[in-house]
Amino acid sequence: MRIYPKLNIFLNILPPHRGMHPIFSRFVLAKGDLYDEMEIYEGCEAFQIKGNFPCVMQENLIYKAKEILKNEFNQYSSYFDELRIEVNKRIPHGAGLGGGSANAGAFLCEVARRLELPKEKIESIAPRIGSDVSFFVYQFQSANVGGTGELVCEFIEDIDHMYEIYTPQIYCDTSRVYQSFDRLLKQGEITSIVKSDLLNSTSSDLLRNFSPIDLNDLLIPATREYPKLKSIQEELGREWYFSGSGSSFFRIKEGQ
Repeated sequence: MRIYPKLNIFLNILPPHRGMHPIFSRFVLAKGDLYDEMEIYEGCEAFQIKGNFPCVMQENLIYKAKEILKNEFNQYSSYFDELRIEVNKRIPHGAGLGGGSANAGAFLCEVARRLELPKEKIESIAPRIGSDVSFFVYQFQSANVGGTGELVCEFIEDIDHMYEIYTPQIYCDTSRVYQSFDRLLKQGEITSIVKSDLLNSTSSDLLRNFSPIDLNDLLIPATREYPKLKSIQEELGREWYFSGSGSSFFRIKEGQ
C-alpha cells in the first residue's frame, strides 16, 4: 500500500498545558511523488519491522501500535506477534511530514480491516501512539486538527491540490523546536494567540492570502534553532511554506 505524508497548511501553537501544546491546524494529505510503501505479512515466526528506520524497533510507532493492539485485543495476541511489516521508506525523518505517524496509521487501518476491528476503537487508540496518528487513521484528504492532534474534523476543499515538497538535508528535532517556541514566547519575541478564524478558509485561500510566518507558529523557532533553514527559506521565496516543526517546505504545484 502507498502511504502519503501530511502537510500543515497552517499550524497555530498555543502555550503548553499540562506539558502539552494545544494546536489549531489544517492537515492535508500530500498525494504526489513522495510516499512510503508498506506490506504486511501474516503467520511469520516472530514480529519484525523491516525498513530504513532511524530507530530501534521498540521505538518505532508501528511497534508501539502493535503493543497497544495486543493489550486491547488480547484474543489476537499471537496474530500480532507473527506479523512482518516491510516498509520502503521515502518520506524523510525529522521533516515535518508525519512519516512515522503515517506508517503507524496505515498499519492500524490495515490490521483493523483484516480482523474487522471496530473503527471507533482504532480511532481511540491512535492518539496514544503519536500526536499525528489520528489524522492518518481517519483517512481524510483534508482536516482541521485540534487538541494535541486527537480532534480531527474533515474539511472539504474546493480543489484537491497537488503539492511540491522540498526537504533540505536538515533533521529538525521536534522537541527542540518546541523548546525554542517556549523560550521565545517567554522572552516576548513571539506571541501565541488563537487563530481559529483560519479554520474556515480553504487551503488555497490561506496560501494565497497569508505569509509563511503568519501560517506556521514554529517557523521562527525552527529557524532560530537551525539557522541554515532561514537561508533556505529566503532562497525559496514567498510562495514556499513550512510544514510542522520542519524541515520541509512546500507549495501548490504549478499549473493548478
